Amino acid sequence: MRPPASLTRFGRDRRGIAVVEFSLIFPILLALSAGIFEYSSFVRQSRQLTDTANSIAEILAAGSDNTVNYTDLHYAYDSAMLTFPKVLSDSTRRGIAWSRDITISLAGVSFTASVNGCTANCTYVANINWTGAAAERACSTHPNSASNTSAPSAGTLPASLFTPVASPQGGNGPPLYVVVADVTYTWTPSVFTGLLGVVVMKRSSYINPRYVSALKYQAVSGDDAFGKACPGYS
Repeated sequence: MRPPASLTRFGRDRRGIAVVEFSLIFPILLALSAGIFEYSSFVRQSRQLTDTANSIAEILAAGSDNTVNYTDLHYAYDSAMLTFPKVLSDSTRRGIAWSRDITISLAGVSFTASVNGCTANCTYVANINWTGAAAERACSTHPNSASNTSAPSAGTLPASLFTPVASPQGGNGPPLYVVVADVTYTWTPSVFTGLLGVVVMKRSSYINPRYVSALKYQAVSGDDAFGKACPGYS
């Protein structure tokens, strides 16, 4: 049985072939384009989240006073709206406050020798001096040393922070005091929401105070308990 003349003409027409080829290739091109868009969005937000953690810690570490209070913590915390603007559009879309779309924790950490009076070949314990915001690093905990390449965790600190400081008189002193900012954000794909899962991104920043050796949390008039001093460090 011979095929209909119209089908025969379509098969001989190069335009018909182009239509078929395009219909086969277009979905692939569309998927690739959407995939590139999603990946670039993820990378961009990942970098911005790293910058946000660094910026928050830097704001607190740059103060010339040896104390921080609740207004300092609020100022550093709220800076996330500028360094990570995605949180504003995302929270608006979800109908929630921006502070519920991202988790930010702040802490001041000092180090003491595991053995009192140790001056050589010492090991050190990390102590939470104060906490603020989400307060994931609880006062009662002593973060453990972890590989510098390990994922951020409320229970660990990079091993490099535990490095003792050489004393001019000889021997070693405790590691430097550090301001810690922990930031967590859940990334959700814009296009492939049913195919790609959400990704929980965690970034932490560890910065030594610039002008003072340590920072204490100071309760002042109007304190709203956004931060608190840990027992023994008030």
